[in-house]
Amino acid sequence: MAYIQIKVSQEVADGIKANRIPQRDLAGLVRNYLSQHAAYSQGVVDLQPADGGNSHTQNEWIPYFDKLKNPRKRMISAPDVYRMGQSGSPDLLQSVREDFEKSWFVSSTRINYASDTLDAKITHNYGSTAVQPTERKVAVPVYQQTALSDVLKTKEGISYLQALFDTKDNSNKIAKTLTALSGKSADDTYVWTPDQQSGASYQERAAGFDFNFDGFLVYGGFRVGGDDGRSRGVSVKSAKPTRKNRS
Repeated sequence: MAYIQIKVSQEVADGIKANRIPQRDLAGLVRNYLSQHAAYSQGVVDLQPADGGNSHTQNEWIPYFDKLKNPRKRMISAPDVYRMGQSGSPDLLQSVREDFEKSWFVSSTRINYASDTLDAKITHNYGSTAVQPTERKVAVPVYQQTALSDVLKTKEGISYLQALFDTKDNSNKIAKTLTALSGKSADDTYVWTPDQQSGASYQERAAGFDFNFDGFLVYGGFRVGGDDGRSRGVSVKSAKPTRKNRS
């Protein structure tokens, strides 16, 4: 059995002591705590856009963040953006929506499309020296401004978004999370990936986001050295110092 400490209001604490809080409500408190704790363990997203809101390509953003040492930060990944829809504060969500409105938003997630199939390798925290990049391989269907509600009707679409956001969430939770992130409905959220010819001619792409066509766009086609946009930093926990042996 494991015990965790959860910070609650005095009113809730009194209710727990007096057995006035239903079990389902207590379970909700625990789930909320665990969700926030998991998000925090991945790092805290900056409340303001990086570099004063200037736009850069992914190839330019990566060394920009690697040079930040005090405090050390990494470039935001697609999974970080996704998690904001689950645990982001109202202020953070409002701020990042302003990024979506004013500019393309570029993440550290890189998608390497195969030249002759729909297979791709998705790398989160690409090129980072602050954290270890992670990779997932998945088939990426061709989506040309396809509504999220349609993407989530297929197994291939769900698998692609699970890999893009590094999650095991089902279709309903993915739709709910992206709606909370952008404030747009699933029918007003769109997914874009390059077609076979375009992916073969420019295989290295960055994942990003944008408010476009009166909706929210999950974009899998930024040219890593040619398409620019805003981005954000994510805090990196420092490793605990090792204890030195004294003679």
